[in-house]
Amino acid sequence: MNWFRKKSKVESWQEFYNVIHHEYTKITVGKVDPSLISTVSKVITDFYHEQYNRFYKEYPKSAKRYLSFQLKDLDHPYTGEKIIDALKKIDPEHYAELAGHFMKMTQAEVLAFEKNREEFYKMF
Repeated sequence: MNWFRKKSKVESWQEFYNVIHHEYTKITVGKVDPSLISTVSKVITDFYHEQYNRFYKEYPKSAKRYLSFQLKDLDHPYTGEKIIDALKKIDPEHYAELAGHFMKMTQAEVLAFEKNREEFYKMF
């Protein structure tokens, strides 16, 4: 047994939030109200922190991948769905425009993304 080996664990919720909030602040600067950035960042952090903790336990051979948040996960379709759902609750009339800033898309692209995801789920 190696007594000096430190057991790794998934970063804290706050560390995930800081990374996500920083990234969204960078890409939406001057386009979105800071309180909205915080709200969306919390939704995304809640989702991914729970996922990483679960995957860390379920897939021990891949545990290292789930120790800290990876920005590439912000490009995952589930992230877009979470953003759209959150913004629809906050501002149903302008959610597509707002989501576009977070997702690096135009309003039309967000609406097309949403339609494609609905069609994807209808297949099951």
